[in-house]
Amino acid sequence: MRLRDTYAQWSAKNVLSDPRNKCKEVTERMALAFPELERVRGHYVCPIEGRLPHWWMRTPNGQIVDPTRAQFSSKGDGLYEPHVGPEPKGFCLNCGEYVYGDDQFCSRECFDETTAYLEAEGRNSSGE
Repeated sequence: MRLRDTYAQWSAKNVLSDPRNKCKEVTERMALAFPELERVRGHYVCPIEGRLPHWWMRTPNGQIVDPTRAQFSSKGDGLYEPHVGPEPKGFCLNCGEYVYGDDQFCSRECFDETTAYLEAEGRNSSGE
């Protein structure tokens, strides 16, 4: 049996019928079952749904193994873009985008928008 078939069999047995938003957890489990595979975080560019955050696996020779590809309308026939650069440390308190370092906001604009909202709420609750 080819190794690729082994990965497919594992996926068939271990991935939920609706794997949407489960790629991180599934790839963590798959890495335990197949230590030769590398977990990769990045974006999947679906020709139908657009660019989406995603986790998948990569073989030692660079082939993509995506146990949760069924969650996409294109079933994995799109482009896989590995993340390059610093790892995010959390999400912006205003818009939900990734933030890096100790920042709580992704941009000055999001900080200013949140500050303005909180100041307006403070005026409204104090009866001004």
